[in-house]
Amino acid sequence: MPRLPVALCALALCACTMEGMPADPKAPRMNQAGTCFAFVTAEGDGRYTITRGVGDGTATPMGVQRRGLSAAQVDAAIAKEREIAAVNPECLGVRIAGRAEVGDTPES
Repeated sequence: MPRLPVALCALALCACTMEGMPADPKAPRMNQAGTCFAFVTAEGDGRYTITRGVGDGTATPMGVQRRGLSAAQVDAAIAKEREIAAVNPECLGVRIAGRAEVGDTPES
């Protein structure tokens, strides 16, 4: 059995799911037109990247990334995204995941 098709299928499956954002059929999806989204990924060394954008109906919508943010900066950016999404008429649905939602919070 060729390994390349298996690897490509696995890669495609990974691209369709996002860690920390469970597949809830009732929740807005990033690939739905009008869904405002923002999510955090850890870079390591205490730095984070926030990706934000508005779904345009494609499988992988375009997003804008800010890299190299500290925990405080990324938490503030997520809070700001939540405020913007709440009043933005372009946002027909909202899907936002900060550090807490993706399971990356400071240890107590």
